[in-house]
Amino acid sequence: MTIAPDIRFPPPTVTEGPALIPPRSRLDGPVTTRRLRRTLAGYAVLAGTGAALGRWGRGRAVNAGTGMVLPGAGYLTAGKPGRFLATQAGFATSLGLWLGSGNVLAPIAVWAGTAVTAARHEVRVPTAKTAVPLAAAAGLGVAVVLRRRAFRKALARRGARNEYLRQLQNPTTSVVEFPRSAPTPEVPELDAEQVAQMRFALDRALQPVPDFAGFDRIDQFQTSSIRYQVAICGYALTSVQYSHTPAFHGYLSLGQRNTIAKWQERICWAFWSKESLWGHLRYNPDPIPRDDIMVSGWLANLIAGYTATTGDHRYAEPGSISFRHPRGMRYDYDLHSLTKILADNFAASSFGLFPCEPNWIYALCNGFGVLPLPIHDRLYGTDHAAAVLPGFRRGFEEEFLSVDGRTIGLRSKWTGLTVPAMTSVLSDASVIWQLAPVFPDIARRQWEILRHEKLAVGADGRLDAELSGWDNIDTGNYRRSNVGALLWVKAAATELGDTEIAAAAAARLAVEGRPVVERGVRRLAAASVQANLGQLLAGTGRANAHFDRVNRPLPEAWARGPILDEASYPHVLVARAVTDGAALDLVLLPGDGAGRFSLGLDRLRPGSTYRVRGGVEESVVAAADGTARIQVDLDGRHEVRITPDAS
Repeated sequence: MTIAPDIRFPPPTVTEGPALIPPRSRLDGPVTTRRLRRTLAGYAVLAGTGAALGRWGRGRAVNAGTGMVLPGAGYLTAGKPGRFLATQAGFATSLGLWLGSGNVLAPIAVWAGTAVTAARHEVRVPTAKTAVPLAAAAGLGVAVVLRRRAFRKALARRGARNEYLRQLQNPTTSVVEFPRSAPTPEVPELDAEQVAQMRFALDRALQPVPDFAGFDRIDQFQTSSIRYQVAICGYALTSVQYSHTPAFHGYLSLGQRNTIAKWQERICWAFWSKESLWGHLRYNPDPIPRDDIMVSGWLANLIAGYTATTGDHRYAEPGSISFRHPRGMRYDYDLHSLTKILADNFAASSFGLFPCEPNWIYALCNGFGVLPLPIHDRLYGTDHAAAVLPGFRRGFEEEFLSVDGRTIGLRSKWTGLTVPAMTSVLSDASVIWQLAPVFPDIARRQWEILRHEKLAVGADGRLDAELSGWDNIDTGNYRRSNVGALLWVKAAATELGDTEIAAAAAARLAVEGRPVVERGVRRLAAASVQANLGQLLAGTGRANAHFDRVNRPLPEAWARGPILDEASYPHVLVARAVTDGAALDLVLLPGDGAGRFSLGLDRLRPGSTYRVRGGVEESVVAAADGTARIQVDLDGRHEVRITPDAS
């Protein structure tokens, strides 16, 4: 195993007060405004040409011209309103394809195709050639009026919210006391419920790499894709290891490596050749180089998190990540090249954030994708974060933050358009958790707004939340559910130390998620696999754990002290494993009935004797390579302590 130099750079500071909502003179940021104006100008040329053709054209060309003004409108001049309505349904579907898979050809094909086919018919309703352009102009006028009204209301909300945030900049007035990171973090024990939830993730991570049993298979383009389930599985296991079992590697580290390997299976990246073809208009099966942060960013975050938590630098080796195409092409990467590509894509984007797929930029995807940069800088001495984060912050604040301070979930790179339903509690809460390590003042601001206006604790101890739009969908299976939004609220609350909201979200999840335990494995029966994996991420950890894992090196004791390196899954479940640099403390539970089980230890002092409390043996001598084996009898919660023999 190659060990990187121990390079320590000062991490961001957790500020006392939240950032304020930045001022803005218009509804959108400067880049978005330019894109919207370009889009409007392009439409004006198209519609103006169509209106002129409809007004002065001859014969069937009138239908084609009218169809250029609005999709399917040529059927109105042709006297076929049924086909016009069918076109609206088809165009809506094409927009869904564009949004869901980057297929820019779909809406163009529907719009252009219906204009052409309408020209096959005679003109029967000539008045429509005037009514349609007038209706389009009126619609644009109404949109302008509504936007101006929305801007005025947003300015008022921004003023009120900033006044509230200014009060919170004095720590004595804060609703929540935000704890600071400790030099050596506390390591809380997983309770029985958390251990049972962890097994849901481990069962999927520890199966053979080519197998995907137990994952939801719906589509491989949008949010239910297996790649996202695999990523959340790996993130959750990394979180468990860092927060609860830093001195246990074994099957927990193997599970993370398996999720990294599963990402390289064809099912996780085959979609890109299609998206590249119909989104970039060129065939390129390689999912890494351009506009695909949902592979490059999510995978790099998984690898960087594993590397930082375990000290295992195998993925820094050239070719350690390989995407192999069935036709023989091979695309090799490693953590260094992935991080460099991320940095280059961020730097090249005028938005500061870059697309998940051709055209569409998601704040959530970029929140994951920016995290490998500071981790890589800390581990290997690069300066990607210093180069990228100022532009990322500017882009987020100007282009992905509404005038009144809410997170804008996505933005079209080409048109500047967004989907209002994506501005939601889910978008806010996910970005709070993601950005807490790099922009803690922004995370704090978003949390204070969310908590003050959208969240409350009911009389029954459960969370009352004002949910809408995206909040009402389980993104892992597209069914109606609030579980996804509640999970992200819980994750954000835990990271920021808001134990009241975290407990209230957990109480509501315990009802709406309909948890069941089968053969020792806990799952939410009313949720997707992705949400169940997210439940582990949200349901474990501690305040500032995510911040610490991204910004701080492993404590010296964790990096050098003894570890539990081998245990049998599911027979031995590890609820806590921590070292002070000399001793090793374990809390174990039986996962498949009582019995005597063997444990493998590593990083002991070669040739030294260790006392074993809670083991079958009373002492053990470390081998020349620093390893040793002990046995334990498990019949319920069991503590083991291994200490150097002082005699």
